[in-house]
Amino acid sequence: MTTIARRLTIVTLMMTVFALSFAALAVHPSKRPLGFNISTGGLCVYSNSGECVATL
Repeated sequence: MTTIARRLTIVTLMMTVFALSFAALAVHPSKRPLGFNISTGGLCVYSNSGECVATL
């Protein structure tokens, strides 16, 4: 019985670490390794201005 309790404790701790890391990523979504913003979908009036962002 102690073996089952030990294994469940290890699995619970692993799930806790995963949940906390996922929550930290959800709170700060702008800290992505990729340097572009996918959510910008505005129209570009002047295409030669530096503020136009290409959408994926």
